[in-house]
Amino acid sequence: MINSIAFIPDGNRRYAKVANISLAESYMIGTQKAWDVVNWLSKYPSISAATFYTFSIKNFERSKLELSILMTIFEKQLDNALESPLFDENSISLKFIGRKEMFPQKLQGKMALVEEKTAKYKSKQINLALGYDGQTEIVDAAQKFALDVQLGKAKPEDLSTSNFGKYLYSDFLAPDLIVRTSSEKRLSGFLTYQSSYSELAFLDKYWPELTQTDVEKLIDDFNLRDRRYGK
Repeated sequence: MINSIAFIPDGNRRYAKVANISLAESYMIGTQKAWDVVNWLSKYPSISAATFYTFSIKNFERSKLELSILMTIFEKQLDNALESPLFDENSISLKFIGRKEMFPQKLQGKMALVEEKTAKYKSKQINLALGYDGQTEIVDAAQKFALDVQLGKAKPEDLSTSNFGKYLYSDFLAPDLIVRTSSEKRLSGFLTYQSSYSELAFLDKYWPELTQTDVEKLIDDFNLRDRRYGK
């Protein structure tokens, strides 16, 4: 059974063009879709972790107009998260993984409030990758470990694949399945360390077009796969 799932919600900008709507409208639809997916996943007791590639480090290179739209949406959704009963009703913690310091101070503060509000829940975790890049995460983790060695808290030979996770942005269950929408077939730096044995699924739909039936079929198909882990 699937225990951890991750999504690359791609295609919001292309959807805006084909649907003849503004970029802001498309992003709002895409944001609501993420809330929908979290609700859809709640019917699967085995799923304890879900991770969304929300905003990469490279996304900071987009136009000032698009960044302004996205930051406004992020702030509104953080306010929604603080007020939503979803996390309390389903005992879900919300984590933000990535270089959060790259975001405006106001957003950083709200991220901290959301994490603090939901920190008591341990059984289920939603991760939002913001200011994220998989290679950067590994470099940042290596620097944290190097600092521990320098401070005498660890020895070089102590590092292993079993304990490296505690130096990553968040130590959660590696994804069994990574889903990317918009028909693109690449991971784009998403969960580079954690995805070593993840199954992959690529949908020929833009993220705002994703349906509950799509998610259910993806999970059903995954549960039929024979995962051998190189054996």
